[in-house]
Amino acid sequence: MNERQKLLIVDDKAENLYVLEQTLRKTGAQIVQCSSGNEALVASLEHNFALAVLDVRMPGMDGYELAELLRGDSKTLHLPIIFLTAEFGEEEQIFKGYEAGAIDYIVKPYNSAILLAKVKLFLKLDQQRQELREQSALLEATNRELEEFAHSVSHDLRTPLHGIDGFSKALLEDCSDQLDETGKDYLRRVRGGVERMESLIENLLRLSRLNRTEMHLQRLDLGELARKCLGDLREAEPERSVEFVVKPQSLEAYGDRALLEIAVNNLLSNAWKFTSRHTAARIEVGTTQHKGRPVYFVRDDGAGFDMAFAKKLFGPFQRLHDTKSFPGIGIGLAIVMRIIARHGGQLWAESEVEKGATFFFTLPNTVSAS
Repeated sequence: MNERQKLLIVDDKAENLYVLEQTLRKTGAQIVQCSSGNEALVASLEHNFALAVLDVRMPGMDGYELAELLRGDSKTLHLPIIFLTAEFGEEEQIFKGYEAGAIDYIVKPYNSAILLAKVKLFLKLDQQRQELREQSALLEATNRELEEFAHSVSHDLRTPLHGIDGFSKALLEDCSDQLDETGKDYLRRVRGGVERMESLIENLLRLSRLNRTEMHLQRLDLGELARKCLGDLREAEPERSVEFVVKPQSLEAYGDRALLEIAVNNLLSNAWKFTSRHTAARIEVGTTQHKGRPVYFVRDDGAGFDMAFAKKLFGPFQRLHDTKSFPGIGIGLAIVMRIIARHGGQLWAESEVEKGATFFFTLPNTVSAS
């Protein structure tokens, strides 16, 4: 941060201002001196102060009134204020000062070293807040640029994909009698590749937007979301024999419905995929308690994985199985992780090879979050 910090000091006595200025100039901050409340209000419009040191006893507008007026302006609403007072004994006066916005009291005659140390501390805190604001603004700008880049790239990729998809579909429908089985198989593979690429682009876009998606928190039933997802999975592969259990029937949670629907769908699609090599499979959605808080889980009896590689699970494009056995792009669990993290929850897994996997996650407590 290149801009020099500014410090406001207010006292109606010139000799007090001089002593105060001599003490605080060691902070390295630019000091603006004012001899009245009105003068200080004008200065607050012209400068951005990191801290104000106000004398309590002043004719006309005293320090308390000045602090209240500063608090009433959005520009100086959060300005830290230190009061200098010769009367610290009355509890009523102390409360009045803190109510007006004081962060500290210094009793006259004050120890210059103590005052200097406190002012330096508050200036350091202000500098850290400013640096944090700048970093947040930079991060926000970077996220916007990344999202715009992702959108642009997805558009540029989708344009030729649509052409490939359209022409390959036309060849299969209109020219199939001129193709042998090998040619038809090649075209079907081309179309399958297009579908996978479309899915990859869509999921990358979804992942890039998750941190910026506005959340609408509400009470909801994860069991309902799970049953809806299962219906879609069964409709796509009606020949599969999968026992599906939601226990208890109602899984009350608190979060963003749209995001949690994506998370539940990804977890269940994952379980559905990794039980596909079993003639009969079981998928369970439920909840347990840990330290008085609900922990939700999705459990399957499918292929499982080696826990030695568990840390790789939730990174984009990380796969623990070969694509021939279990097709996919390795981004679904990364999306789930991002969604749960946005809710302030945790996501982890337990598994054993060929004995299935269980994915656990937590969400904000329903009562406290609301």
